[in-house]
Amino acid sequence: MQKIKDMDNMSYYLNCYILILNKAHQAFINPYLKEKDISYNQYGLILHIYHDEGSIQGNIASACGTDKCGASRSLRILEDKKLIIKKIDENNRRSYKLFLTEKGKKIVEDMIEKEIQWEDHICKKMNIEKDELFKMLNKACISSLELISL
Repeated sequence: MQKIKDMDNMSYYLNCYILILNKAHQAFINPYLKEKDISYNQYGLILHIYHDEGSIQGNIASACGTDKCGASRSLRILEDKKLIIKKIDENNRRSYKLFLTEKGKKIVEDMIEKEIQWEDHICKKMNIEKDELFKMLNKACISSLELISL
């Protein structure tokens, strides 16, 4: 990665900034995930389940940008670690609804504290309120999704 002192003069496209943020986020969060014995991809899945308990496995995979096979493997590992439980969907017996165990909830809540620390640091350095930054990012996401759904 480019030296920090040279970063002020970057003239990349937007996706380069997003990639750098993502890589920096991974570098920040991975040591804490390692302590919890979960991968970055598994973390994305349980974070989604935390915010939408009872989601169907296929919907979680789509929302996390993961293929169904990869998500299935990761979810099986999380189930083996007793972080999630699967329940057959009453409306579709071939689907599973996913829920966090108490152990899984504790891990996510610990990690959310680290996420808040990450966000607070960035907002402080940018001298911007978190709500304002999130509004801007939400607009960017919606605009991007509108473009590809044309």
